[in-house]
Order: sequence, then C-alpha cells, then structure tokens
Amino acid sequence: MRRTANHLDSRNILILSLFIAIVALAGMQASQASAADDLQYRQAMADAVRATANHVLPSVVVVEVVGGTGGAEGEVEQDAPTSGVIVDKDGYVLASSIVVRRPSATILVVLPDGSRHAAEVVSKDEHRDLVLLKIKTDTELSPIAMPDKIEARTGQTTVAVGRYGIDASPLVSRGVLSGKERLDGIAIQADARVTASFYGGLLVDLYGNALGILIPAVAEGGAEADTDWYDSGIAFAIPLDVVKKNLARMRDGEDIKKGLIGIVSKSKDPYENQTELAAIRVRSPAETAGLKAGDKVRAVDAQKVQRHQDVRLLLGKFDAGDTISIEVERDGKRLTFDVTLTDSIPPLQPQRLGVIAVDQAGTETQADESKNDDPAKQVLVRDVISGTAADGKLEPGDIIEKIGVAEVDDVESLRRQMMAAEPGKAIELAVRRADTSKTITLTPDSIDAGVMTAIPKAWREIDAKWSINELKLPDAANVAAVLAPQADESLKQLGLMVLLMNPGEAAPKEWLESWREVAEKTGVVVCAVAAEDTQRWQPKEIDVIGRFVASIQKTSAIEPLAVAVAAPGAISGTKAEAADSMALAVAMSASRTFYGVAVSAKTRPPAVRLRENDAEASLQVLLPIAKQEDPPSWAPTLRKSGYPVIQAGEVDKEMLLRWVRLLQAV
Repeated sequence: MRRTANHLDSRNILILSLFIAIVALAGMQASQASAADDLQYRQAMADAVRATANHVLPSVVVVEVVGGTGGAEGEVEQDAPTSGVIVDKDGYVLASSIVVRRPSATILVVLPDGSRHAAEVVSKDEHRDLVLLKIKTDTELSPIAMPDKIEARTGQTTVAVGRYGIDASPLVSRGVLSGKERLDGIAIQADARVTASFYGGLLVDLYGNALGILIPAVAEGGAEADTDWYDSGIAFAIPLDVVKKNLARMRDGEDIKKGLIGIVSKSKDPYENQTELAAIRVRSPAETAGLKAGDKVRAVDAQKVQRHQDVRLLLGKFDAGDTISIEVERDGKRLTFDVTLTDSIPPLQPQRLGVIAVDQAGTETQADESKNDDPAKQVLVRDVISGTAADGKLEPGDIIEKIGVAEVDDVESLRRQMMAAEPGKAIELAVRRADTSKTITLTPDSIDAGVMTAIPKAWREIDAKWSINELKLPDAANVAAVLAPQADESLKQLGLMVLLMNPGEAAPKEWLESWREVAEKTGVVVCAVAAEDTQRWQPKEIDVIGRFVASIQKTSAIEPLAVAVAAPGAISGTKAEAADSMALAVAMSASRTFYGVAVSAKTRPPAVRLRENDAEASLQVLLPIAKQEDPPSWAPTLRKSGYPVIQAGEVDKEMLLRWVRLLQAV
C-alpha cells in the first residue's frame, strides 16, 4: 500500500518531530547557538509539542457545568468549562473535582467531534480532587493509555493539554517537570502555565506518554483557595498509575478518601532529624493499633524514615481502608504495628493546663543522658494563670518532665499533647519542684470553655515607651501602621494583633491612637492595615498581611504563638463588615502565622477551603457573644473541623488584647 507523508499517523509525526528537535538541538550546539539555529530549534520544539498534543487530544474532552441557581428567579448559571479525560470505551471520563464543588443541574461532556452528552457522577476521589463521570454515546471513544508505572524525571519537558469552548478547541502549554511527590506525596508538579480550563486535562511528556491528570491545587498555606495559582507557572497533576490502581473501585461507585492515622509529630520542624511522636489522636487508627506518645517512627510501609517529613510523604499516598506497617522504636526495642487507615478521626478539642511555660537548659545529668551534641532542654513553668486547671496544682518554678509515660522536653511537644488530649480526662504530670519529684493529677480545661484574661503580674510591669509608626512593604500598596514599644531586651513574650480596617477606611496611624493605652497595659503590639482597594479586600492581600507580621517580628519580641488577626466586628456592639470576612480568610489560609482570629458572630464566611485544625498549629476563634446565644451557622462546621470557637460574651479592647497575649498559654 502506498503511504505518503500526508498519511502518517500521529505516532509517526511525533517521532519525526522529536527527531527534528534532536537534530536541531545538536546543530545549535555545533554552531555555538547562532540565531538561525535557535530559530530552527524553537520551530522543531513547537512541532514536537504540537505532535505530542495531537497524539493525546482524541482522549481529552470539555466538561461544562450548568448550575441550579442564579441571580434571578428561574435563571440558571453556567460555570466556566474545564477539561476531562476519557479512560475507557464504555463512556467513563475522569475530571477535576471542581465540576462538583457545588450542586448543579447538568454536567455536560463535549467530545472532540463537538457532540454534547449529559454525564452522571459515578464516584469521587476526594483524596486527589478527581471525579469519575459516565456518558452514554454511540460515538467510538479513544481512551487514554494508562501505564502501570509512571517514569517521570525532574527537568524533562512536559506538555499540558486541555480543551475549551463549544467547539472543544485545544489548549496547550509547555513546561518542565519541576517536582515529584508534591502535596504530601500525591502529585507531580510542572511549571507549565495552566488556566482553570486545563483542570481535568492531561500532563504529557514529549514522547506522547500521559503522565497525569491536572487538578486545581496549591501548596499548604499558599493561597486562599486551591484555584488561586492558575496561570502562575505552577501546575499539579495526579500520576496516571495511581489513577489506574483505583479506577476499578471508582467504576463500582466507591468514593476514595484520604487515609488518616492520627499521629502528632513532636518536632516543630518537619525536616529535623527526628521522628518522635508527641501525641496520639483519641480514637484514631494509631491508638487502636497500639502506637504511643514517645514512640520514634523508624519505617513506614517498610521504607526507612529519618524525619517527620518523610513520614508525612509516605503516609500521604495511602487511602482510607489501606493497611500499612509502622515500625517504631520504644524503650530501645523495635516494634512493628499494622495500622488500617480511616477516612475520619474525631475532631480535635484542644485542651490547656493554664500555664505560661518556657524552654530552658537542662541539668548536666540530663545533658549526659541525651547522648548527643545538643544541650538537653526542660520545660519550666514561669507563671500559672488564675482560674485555670493548673491554678493551685502547679507552681512557678515547676519542671514538667512527663505527661503520663511520655517525656516532655520542650514547650512545643507539651502544647501538641494538650491539643490532642481527650476532653474531660484527668492526666498525670511528673513534676520536679525544687529537689522533689511529684506526681500531680489534674483535668485540663477545654479551650472553647471560655476566654482567659488573667495576665501574669510580671507582664503588667512593662516600662517602655510606645510609639505609632507607619509600616511599608516593598511591592505592596496597603497602608499600615504599628503601635509597638521601643526595642528593649527586658521585653519578652509580647503579643501581636493585626487589625484589618474596613475598605474605605484610611489613616491607620490615627486609628491606632485609641488603642495606645490598652496596648501598653496588656503588652500587645497592634498593627492596623488598610485595604488596597477602597471597595473591597482582595485574596492577594492575604500574603501581604502575613508579610506585615514577619516584618514586625524582626523588630519586636513577639511570642510566635501569641499572634492573632482581628476585625472591628470583634468588639461588642460593632457590626460585621468586609474586614471580618477577610480576617477569617487570612486566619484559615495562613495557619502557620496566626493562632487566633476574632470577628463578629455575624461575619459572612469567606470562600476558602476549610482544612482540619492541626495539633501542630492550632487556631482559636473568638466571637463577642455569650455562651447561651446561638452561634453563627458556620461555627458548628468549624468545631467539626477541630477549631475551638470561644463565645466570649462582652468583648472590649482590653479583653481582646488580653486574649491575644494569652494565646501562648499551654
């Protein structure tokens, strides 16, 4: 049979284009990258990208969502279309979970030939933000080839492929594979620029091999919502070998969920060379299997680990229902536990003792026993807050050595154990008081039981000059001012409250004058930030607010845990406005910066993706309403996600700042 260049199939075109690209690259190197060779190379690369895209485009579709609500009665609303991938000839299509984020009247799949077909949702992979759709059609479909194992190399050229519009026009973007095992081990990362229309499409290598399905996602704390990084040069994709492994279960209608284990790391730095556990979550798979606080994790699924980040990446790949082996070291012995992961763990109900504790150097004996070059640490009770569980039980000067059988050698591990403690359950503390060892039994308080306001006496003895100064950041249009004391080595453990002004309000320096007296009295630095736009706060300003905090921390002795963001609505008698919603969005998005947020109970919840509160960075929410009042409709959702919501009653400026300062209490 005669065969001309016009009859070459897509695979042959791809091979030819790749050959041209290689020849062009070799020629460019040989001629020292002359302009002509560079043009030839770029043309060959463009041909190769076009060929690899054409190779997979028959498997890529458009997914349209027509919502059930709109601005006028009876009106329907249509979302921007995204992409999807045909995974078999029976009409199954994988798409991004963005198409099922809200109830819809209809989901339509537009095939490459332009035909439109109604789709039903079969199942979801909630762990990886994917959804499986099913269409009925007589059209012959071209499913994507799904490998058993993805061979992806960092630095290799990748091509993002999607479709858009009623005519299913191709979308193509080139980049390189910039990372693997991203998003806690579930995704690969490329620097191709992708818009929301690419989500659900394919990430492909230059040889035409499909690598993964593009999803909307940002790294933890990276943005307000998981679609905020579109067109940023950062794209995430779920590897197709993982998708293939779960596809049969999804066809059967089974939803896939992230596997949870229920361990709390002792180390504040996940990259530190240690894997000791500070606490085990109550009624979690880890507790059921027999893991204990103080265990040192040595292997996960038979793979050795050296730091908690290793543990996190390995665990992140598994789904609910998977059983994995965890090897730990306990009392010098190696033990192995089989743990079956679950999709839910009872939410955190953070507890507190009611003490201000600090790390201090241990004794020479402790240093000898540590058997390493780092000086031993111990936890010193500096102050006891009146009216708390520790009042009358612990004393300033006490050294807390153990909670139960778990050793306590720094404040961070003590805090994490309290965040994960069981409410209403008495605990035993091994305490050294002077030269005497004591066992003290007490029942911690739940943080959401009430607001602490009793500032230790030593904190009230601040003798420093406070001033209000303008605060500027490079590349930020926001006007801000900070009320803070002059630098003084005697000032320690100050609090910091970032107060967001409502859009249209300006002159933060003048605004802070009314806070001067109470700030000096409570030892809390106050930073007032105005919105860039006079009409609204914008998502991009979340990062700016965090940068203001970092700037202040460089010049003032701020206790990192005593940092909160608030809005004027946190003061009783003040109505909720845009600043309240923004404050809530900032706190939820920057959980490693803010440990408290205070807003009006009538705050309109922001459009942010709610993550479970973390024992490693727990956030408190304060509302100016009494305990007997009905909380806002969004408060139960926060509580179910482990956030303590404190109904503080009447809140004035002094109570608010006292609460901020005492966020550091354990």
